[in-house]
Order: sequence, then C-alpha cells, then structure tokens
Amino acid sequence: MMKINEIIRQRRKELGLTQEQIAQRLGVTAPAVNKWESGVSYPDITLLPPLARLLKTDLNTLLSFKEELTDAEIADIIREITQRIQMDQVESALAYAREQAEEYPGCLPLLYALASVLKGCLMLVPEQLNEAESLIHSWLQQCVQGNDPRSRNGAIGFLFLDALEQEQFDEARELLNQLPQPDAVNKQQLQINLYLRSKEREKALELMERRLIQTANDLSMQLGTLANLTIKEQPETAERYLQVSRWIGEQLDLMPYNRAYADWTAATNRQDGEAALTALEAMFQALKTPWIASQSPLYPHIQDQNDMSTFSALLSQSLLKALQQDETMSFLRQSPRYEQVLRRLGEIKNNGG
Repeated sequence: MMKINEIIRQRRKELGLTQEQIAQRLGVTAPAVNKWESGVSYPDITLLPPLARLLKTDLNTLLSFKEELTDAEIADIIREITQRIQMDQVESALAYAREQAEEYPGCLPLLYALASVLKGCLMLVPEQLNEAESLIHSWLQQCVQGNDPRSRNGAIGFLFLDALEQEQFDEARELLNQLPQPDAVNKQQLQINLYLRSKEREKALELMERRLIQTANDLSMQLGTLANLTIKEQPETAERYLQVSRWIGEQLDLMPYNRAYADWTAATNRQDGEAALTALEAMFQALKTPWIASQSPLYPHIQDQNDMSTFSALLSQSLLKALQQDETMSFLRQSPRYEQVLRRLGEIKNNGG
C-alpha cells in the first residue's frame, strides 16, 4: 500500500522531474521536497492541489483515499460478502467483491481479505469456486507483487497450496523460496518480556494467553496432519494422534468444534456409524454455540467475541451435501439417528447458526 511520500517520489520519477524542479514550481526548497519523499514531513495542505496537478494525478490518489481502508472497513466488506454467500447469492457476492477491488485497487489488505474469504467460503460450496478462481488468483498475485508483508506472505501461502494441489511442484518450490525465514528471535515473547518489566501485567497476561491458544492450535493441527498421513497404513497410530489432539483440545479449552472433529475423523476411519453420528451431533452443537475465549478460566483476558454464524452456516451446508451425496458416508445411513442429524444440520444452515 503506497503512502503519500512514495506516491510523490514515484510520480516525480515517472515524469522525469528532479526534486529541485518540483521545489521551484511550488515555491519551496529542494530539502523540503526531499523530506516529503522520505516521509519526514508532509506538504502543506495548500500545496496539495498544485502538487497533484504537477504530478499529473488527483488528490484521491495522492492522499491514498482509494488505497487506505481501516481494518473495520475491510471487516464490513467481508461481512457483506459472507452474508450474501450464506444466502446462496454467490453471483451477487462475487460482483460485490469485484466492485470493492476496483474501487480500492491499491489496498492490498483488502485484496488479500477478498481472496481469503472467497477461497474459504467457496471451498465449502466447490461447485461455485471455478468461476471465481481466476479473480482470486489475480488478487493473490497482486499481493505477492506488492509491498505489504502480511498480505504478501499470506498470498504466497495460498498460491503454494494451489500449486501443490495441481502437482506443480517446481512452482511450489519457487513460491516457498519467496517466504522469509522464521525469525531467530520471537517478537511476541520479547513483547511479553517488555510488558512484564514495565509492570504492564494485564497486557502481558493477554498476550501470553493468545500465545497459548496459538501453540495449542498448532499442536492440534500437526496431530491432525499426522493422523491423515498414517490413517491408511497405520490406523492405530493415527487413532493415537487423534486421541492426543482431542486431549489437547479438552485440557486447553480449544473450540469444541475442533475436538468433535477429531472424534468424527476417528469414527469415520473405523466406519463406526453410531460414534460418527455422536461426533457429528457434537460438531453441530459447537457450530450453534458461539465460542468466547474469556469464558475459559485459561483465557480470562481475551475479550474477543468472534462471530462464527456465517462460517457455521456454510460449513453446515457443506456437511449436509456430503452426508447426502458422498458414497463414503453411506455407512451412516443405516443408523436410525441419521435422519434426525440431517434435520438438525438443516436447521443450522437455515438459521445461520
């Protein structure tokens, strides 16, 4: 995302102007222009219109009005898109997303958020994903080529997974090489140490609790991956991985859905219909119940309240289709509880959680 100093420098160079020429035309000194371009100071407000004209641009571009969006503004856009997808208005959601990208083409966090939400939501309704793939890919490529590190690294991760899925291993390696090496020093831990030494106890506690959740989720994810890798040739080992994953979820108060999903994976691997349906019911209940970290005695300082209703409805919709259409789920249909579970899943889908 370009700042005003970067725009001034870029446009000046594109027009073949020197800092001295800019200064002469505006009646200021060359060092003043140098400070604008280095971000040390900003042009006086009365100079902005003539500066924009001199650089052959407009004030919106010069001031990044089409690039700068707050996190709250981006969140509102993403919420609108997910709500439309939830109501099966996929074409409308795609059109709205495209409009926002065209309105703010230089806002890389927005482009990354648009690509992420469409990719995540449409994976749950894959029949709608193909028409959005090229759009998503173009946004991710823009992020990779941009100068916002968070958006860039996240986009590389998505493109890497796409390359793996398509068995384009050379491209996957190239993308992997573009990611920075992990820092030898953990910034988060250093921040915790700073809070502790500066007697900011509450901030230290909150950050430590967030780090605990992150570590626990990472462990759970790794165990799930290990289970998937061993589930065919070493089913007992896979079962053990899933047991440990569930134990971590219980002991560290992770989202109930994650714990139930480990039970679901183990039960479907055993083709145990009753256990699988019990796990499904627990998953559905978790989808209906908002997870608030601060309700756990382990995380009282985390006050976030994530709205999962849209995700719950979309995930329920995907599960409902799988139960009805996927032949690998046919063993479930022999249980008398099968229809009851389907009805409950349909209620979550229709009620948005």
